[in-house]
Amino acid sequence: MAFTAQTIAQAREYVEKAQSRMKTFREKAEERIGQGLEVTEVSGTAFALGYANGRWGEDGEIKLLGVPLDLGAGAALTGLALFGGLGKYAEHGVNIGSGALAAYGYRAGFELGSEAQDDEDEAAQRKASKKAATAAAAARMGAARPTGFATAGMPGETYTVYEQH
Repeated sequence: MAFTAQTIAQAREYVEKAQSRMKTFREKAEERIGQGLEVTEVSGTAFALGYANGRWGEDGEIKLLGVPLDLGAGAALTGLALFGGLGKYAEHGVNIGSGALAAYGYRAGFELGSEAQDDEDEAAQRKASKKAATAAAAARMGAARPTGFATAGMPGETYTVYEQH
């Protein structure tokens, strides 16, 4: 069987469609892989700085020249990347800077939330202590009253009558 012009054209068309599909697939795959790398850079940086702060930080925080490392590094890298200082690697600078800022943001939020909870617990404890003190004072006052008495009177007038022994 001899190849005809039609079968050769069909083969070319098939090859072109396959190449087009492969190109589309590759573009989508590259986009997804890029997104995966972005997520990895952000979360990996946040994890690494969280670990470093917990492992080597004083009270859970590493400071460099008085500035928390994650805050300083995040602001510096993000700023440098946004203003063109990293050239074609700007995207990576933004991702790593975002991860560092996320690490700082989490720690700051956790600390504020813990302090608010502690304040709330202290307020509840003070309220309970005050209530207990008031109840104890009322009990002491009640114990000091003589037995066998009654209080009566018209509105605005109060008379207390004690039993005589």
